Amino acid sequence: MFYQLAFSIFIIYTQAKEENDLHVVFDKNSKQFFEKNEISMIFFYTPQCGHCERFQPEVEKAAKQLKEEGFVFAKVDGHNYKDIAKQFEVNGFPSVILSQDHGKKYKKFEGPRTSDSVIMWMYEQLNEGTKELKTIQQIKDQISKSQLMYLYMAQNDEDRGFRRYKDYSHAYGNLEFYHTFLENAQQELGFSPTDSLVAYKKYDKSPVVYQPKQIKVSDLKAFIETNQFQRLHEYNEDIAKKIFKQDRSTLILLIDETQMKDRNAHDALKSISLDHPHEDHLLFVKCSITNQLFPELQKQIGDFTGTPALFGLQKYGVYKYKFNQAFTKQNLDQFILDFKNGKAPKHYKSQKLDNSFYSENVEILTGNSYQKVINSSEDWVIFYYNSFDSEHLSLLKEFAEISKFISQISKVKFAIADVTQNEFSDFSDPTDIYKIRLYKGNKSYTKFIQKVNIIQRERLINFIKEHSNHEFNDDRKNNHRDDL
Repeated sequence: MFYQLAFSIFIIYTQAKEENDLHVVFDKNSKQFFEKNEISMIFFYTPQCGHCERFQPEVEKAAKQLKEEGFVFAKVDGHNYKDIAKQFEVNGFPSVILSQDHGKKYKKFEGPRTSDSVIMWMYEQLNEGTKELKTIQQIKDQISKSQLMYLYMAQNDEDRGFRRYKDYSHAYGNLEFYHTFLENAQQELGFSPTDSLVAYKKYDKSPVVYQPKQIKVSDLKAFIETNQFQRLHEYNEDIAKKIFKQDRSTLILLIDETQMKDRNAHDALKSISLDHPHEDHLLFVKCSITNQLFPELQKQIGDFTGTPALFGLQKYGVYKYKFNQAFTKQNLDQFILDFKNGKAPKHYKSQKLDNSFYSENVEILTGNSYQKVINSSEDWVIFYYNSFDSEHLSLLKEFAEISKFISQISKVKFAIADVTQNEFSDFSDPTDIYKIRLYKGNKSYTKFIQKVNIIQRERLINFIKEHSNHEFNDDRKNNHRDDL
């Protein structure tokens, strides 16, 4: 007990706590911090340093903004933890370091000591920024290939607006920025001579033109961030990351592009997406069943009955909602409203699993059939298992034999539920150990408690007899021995 407590205290002690969005790193937790964070910013200071004291509020402002964008900012007392300062060749204070590759590579910040300067410098180190397109054909080819791109048309690289655009292009690593110095670019692309910056979005009817006559930092940032959420995306690896790793609420349409009804559904969703406000940050996505990523997406969603099929996904794809009406503007608008408010019809991942060995006495549940079973007035014993766990699989035969025995003396019913292939509305338990529940109508259930992946036959039979509402027609009816 003492060693366990001491170990727990050590873990807490060595974890980097936060102060004003800055992780506090010292000698005992530095190894853990850099192993955990591939990229991080580090503020080196000393307690008696006046310059450090004046710079720290700006660092904290930068840390707060970068935290919201998924980056980590730390601080190190370089006077008391000289080894960490030496690791990054810090000889003067204050210093800000960009750590990459878990601390194996690093760069030192040089510039004005403001939060904006620190943030912009970091992005310049991480992202390539705008690329030049030298011919009209190059521009047109890039427009046809890009889901979303920004294009700045300038006379030369001394253009003040272009320099601001170039600086900001470093700040958005997931967006495509291009520029051209062609004299006739506006005319060839159908813009007025005063137009300089445009955003091309593949599924929008026309490019979006930056309206202010001058490129101001605040207006430029607002233009980029307002238009970075294109309306209807093609499903790809970047979109999958946004949905399943970055928790973006998403409406995703599965279609067969050879079918007219699917194309009509696509046009209806596209029309709705163009009317939808950008500020919602709601992703509209389409995925063809011929898309090479479709099989992986289907594993996340489960079986569905034909295309077109529209789903709403939230919380890294854990919460799913299904659109079950005709693809009309009114129905889609209502579904989006219900989806945003958590009132849309829920959908549970459901995969049909064929296994004839269990068809006689044990029903194989899917996400779709599960609700009917747990809402039943009958008694059901359900075995929850992980189909990737060999220990769990080895127990299925024993469970089937018990179900066969019980079915001969009682009306209790049995089922198995593969939690790796399906989602079940009231089940979220960890499955390192298999789980068994006995449902007795109206979603009321009793858990069978066990601590190892072994089925104790007599103990499980007695548990069923003790908790079931049904009669048992054998001479062991009242035998409730607990074989622990």
